[in-house]
Amino acid sequence: MNTFTETVKSRGVEMAEIHEQMAQRTKLEIKKVFLELVEEQGFQNVTVKKIAECAGINRGTFYLHFIDKFDVMEQIQAELLNDLHDRFERITPTEAFKAIHDGQFYPPLIAIYQFVLEHAHALKVILGDQGDPSFAKKIKQIFGETLIEQFIAIYHPTDNDAEFRKYLLAFMTSAMLGVIQEWINEYEDKTVEDLAKIHYQLLGFISKLGGFLANQK
Repeated sequence: MNTFTETVKSRGVEMAEIHEQMAQRTKLEIKKVFLELVEEQGFQNVTVKKIAECAGINRGTFYLHFIDKFDVMEQIQAELLNDLHDRFERITPTEAFKAIHDGQFYPPLIAIYQFVLEHAHALKVILGDQGDPSFAKKIKQIFGETLIEQFIAIYHPTDNDAEFRKYLLAFMTSAMLGVIQEWINEYEDKTVEDLAKIHYQLLGFISKLGGFLANQK
């Protein structure tokens, strides 16, 4: 291969990389604008025309990246849920409880708090009244499948009581989501340590309450 051919090929690769970077920036801007519009006007009132106008692109460019506004919502949710799922799978219940009992931060749990802080605005918008009601159910499903089921199996086996297991799972997943929703409503100027502290205080309180109730028997 001569020098001229190598130069042309190299420039072609560079141009492809630049094009890909521009495409990614455009896609990120579309998602950013979409979330802002959902927050301001509600998902039902968002249109592709509004998204394109606010993102400074034409509708043709929008359709290079997304099918419609539903596709934008689905892709944002999929990215959030996949990230959350991956982080929850790194948690080992016995190690987590030991760290909490010893008053130490457990890195995989901290990673969950970091996820919440990093994506606080997106979570707030999608979980809010103007977002998608089904998103909360999807998050709770991840809580249950990747973590809560393990906790229940280890610390409160209920194989012979399917109904109790169902309600316990619903209670615990709803409680976890409730804490996160309350926190992201006022997440500005908050830190990962703030959320970790709240969770540890809640777990400590529940533990003490359980001990108190046990002593009343």
